[in-house]
Amino acid sequence: MNILFYIVLGLAIVSACLFICLSHGQRNLLSLSLKSIASFCFVSLALITCFYKGLSVFGMLVVLGLVASLIGDIVLGLPDMPEMKNKATILTLIGGLAFAIAHIFYISAMIYKFGFVWWIVLIAVALGLIFCYGNKMVGKLDYGNLNAGMPIYATFISLVVSVSIMGFITKANIYGSVMLFVGFILFWLSDIVLMNIYFGGHNDKINQKLYYFNLAFYYGAQILIASSLVFLI
Repeated sequence: MNILFYIVLGLAIVSACLFICLSHGQRNLLSLSLKSIASFCFVSLALITCFYKGLSVFGMLVVLGLVASLIGDIVLGLPDMPEMKNKATILTLIGGLAFAIAHIFYISAMIYKFGFVWWIVLIAVALGLIFCYGNKMVGKLDYGNLNAGMPIYATFISLVVSVSIMGFITKANIYGSVMLFVGFILFWLSDIVLMNIYFGGHNDKINQKLYYFNLAFYYGAQILIASSLVFLI
């Protein structure tokens, strides 16, 4: 791979680490700037790979997923800034929609690349139950008005993990398959932690610690997903 890839990979890791360490709940301009740089870098990793290895449908769909994640990532960070508090509801909806679109792109990419078998859905349902009810019992979460829809959301979030297993079934490149699978597991874990931040009723001190885990899982996921293209296209 071209040296530019490794430079951007290093920048992605450094900027993500700085953002996680200095974010303080994503409440200031510095943290938002670092967040934007880190997000831009993981998209750039995928674009650089597609440029040097050739654009494919799979690569294009993953890039679109990363771009949608970038948009959702930045938008969801805005309500933590005091001047954007009054727009928190609409920004949360837009950010959530962007991530839903990202997951659709990711799922589409893997089905196109690896194919699909029906029992993968059963794995998604099982992971969704763990996500929704296991997390609720362990974290003592109260989903409130979202309680009825949470199992559907949890299953949808879990589907991207289960579909990534197809990489192993079809004997795709082992390095790329492992990176993709671990990346989506980290993505899944970041959402589990996020549920504890939103619905756990914790004080600011505990939420601050949870943010570190959420962000570490999330940026680790995106960097692995983007880097997996080196082996899969």
